[in-house]
Amino acid sequence: MKSTIVNILIMILMFNVIMIIFPEGRTQKFCRISIKIFIMIYVLNNIFLNGGIDLKMLENMPSVSSYYEREAIIKSVDQEFIDELNKNNYDGEEVIKNIELSFTESMYVKVKITLNKLLSIDEVNELKRDIAEIFQISSDNIDIISGGIYE
Repeated sequence: MKSTIVNILIMILMFNVIMIIFPEGRTQKFCRISIKIFIMIYVLNNIFLNGGIDLKMLENMPSVSSYYEREAIIKSVDQEFIDELNKNNYDGEEVIKNIELSFTESMYVKVKITLNKLLSIDEVNELKRDIAEIFQISSDNIDIISGGIYE
């Protein structure tokens, strides 16, 4: 009970400090309401639940880092690479518009190729095979978007 009273006094002290920082206006009203709600929740928690909210559920949640993904856009890094692919495969015609590489935390690589024109199925399979060979990945990890991206 002693710690509850001390914690409530500390919260009231923080409340007063915030009122000094935000002397008037909507921000002060928001802060005042928010802090009053937090104080009520804290008091009710200590009265009815004896301060026994279990926070171990936060430990079992998956971390945000497992969803980490990094993308590299080849067009912004090395336009010459795309130009060379167009020159070798399509006689200099600008067919490949952009190549995006996505890396996850486990270094799983996914490639997304944006094209300026439609290709036949054979040409698409050949392009996938060439890109898979260049990046040393499976051709299943390559997506091709034909005709560009329309926004």
